[in-house]
Amino acid sequence: MSNIVDFISEISYNDIPIEAKKYANLCILDAVGCMVGGIRDENVKDLALKISKRNPGFTKIVGTKLSSSPAWASFINSHACSYFDLDDGHRKAQGHPGGVIVPLSLMFAAANGCTGKDLLTAVITGYETAVRSAQIIREAGGPRKGSGGWNITGGVAALTKLCNFSKSQIKSALGLAEFYAPQAPQDRSLTYPSSMKEGMPWAAHSAVNVVELIKSGFDGMSPFLCDTKECGDLGINWEICSTYFKMYACCRFSHPVLDGLTHLVAENNIKPENVDSIKITSFAKALLLDHLKPKNPIAAMYSIPFIVGCFLAKGKVGTGEMTTDSLNDAEILTEARKVVLEEDPAITAQFPLKCLARVSVTLSNGKIITSNTLSAKGDPDNPYSQEEMHIKFLNMIVPLLGSRGEDFYDKIMNIENENPQDIWESL
Repeated sequence: MSNIVDFISEISYNDIPIEAKKYANLCILDAVGCMVGGIRDENVKDLALKISKRNPGFTKIVGTKLSSSPAWASFINSHACSYFDLDDGHRKAQGHPGGVIVPLSLMFAAANGCTGKDLLTAVITGYETAVRSAQIIREAGGPRKGSGGWNITGGVAALTKLCNFSKSQIKSALGLAEFYAPQAPQDRSLTYPSSMKEGMPWAAHSAVNVVELIKSGFDGMSPFLCDTKECGDLGINWEICSTYFKMYACCRFSHPVLDGLTHLVAENNIKPENVDSIKITSFAKALLLDHLKPKNPIAAMYSIPFIVGCFLAKGKVGTGEMTTDSLNDAEILTEARKVVLEEDPAITAQFPLKCLARVSVTLSNGKIITSNTLSAKGDPDNPYSQEEMHIKFLNMIVPLLGSRGEDFYDKIMNIENENPQDIWESL
């Protein structure tokens, strides 16, 4: 089925292979955990409070008693989901689909009385659309676009499915999504980290407005998605099955570094006080994450030296470490100053399909220990187990939902037989 409009309009739950459904369950599970975990951050909660006061409405802001207009609630829910950079990603797309597609899909499925099968089908439709949009953008060249620049089309595709739009409406909606997509200059945002990150919350906000425009009779251009070779394998190659998942609260570029460092520390019983220097060898774009002393928690998530310092000083890189209090932690900064980044052209040549790094630790006695060149765990060829995903979900959701966390886990992993409205209203 090579026509994107036909694919979105005609695909049904029964058309989708079991493996794609399995990944969709995990994507929903992961995004819900990230949403609820993200809203716990004081910065996110404060923004949610201010936005809800300025933009009153009845649409739920997850994990709170607050509500706002549909577009602004979507903004906050997506911001919470992507805040700690724990949301899923896709190597070919070079970014994150789930932080926009899943919160939007849950919200609209609940609002439209859709079934769990409808929700699962819409999420998969969104991922298939978003990844192909990202490929179109990459092929076009120019400055790299962050996730918000392409996952808006995935969000819109999912919403048109849940709203049962006609083919002409779907086509216009995709055209509007492409035209109204945020520029999201990715490398610039890596160099100067801020709350904006990759523009994902604005993509969610804009997707809601696209749907409202279409419902009001507004039309859009014929989208690039209708003309591209990237859509030729729709219904054959299921891109959602190439989704990766994350366990560290930081940019994916740091993950192979942390995996390599974890192995070296465990195998050689390395203590921070015995480390003289650490050389990180990776691809060219990773060198953009060379902020020695980040000024805010978002910048910390985009700093390889800070992340390494955090791991050595605290033994973990989770949401509890990505806080304002950690920014001036003397132990973390002492270890961060030991880090040097360098490019390996051979590793660069494999990016973005592979996100690789090599770690070399020089000890105070002069001994040098070097890891293999690694990709990060969580990629499809080295996935986390379902139990590891289960534990991550509970770690994110239990502080707010307590003993209901296990029940939520069971419901989401069996979401095709559940009522999305019940899940949404309980969050």
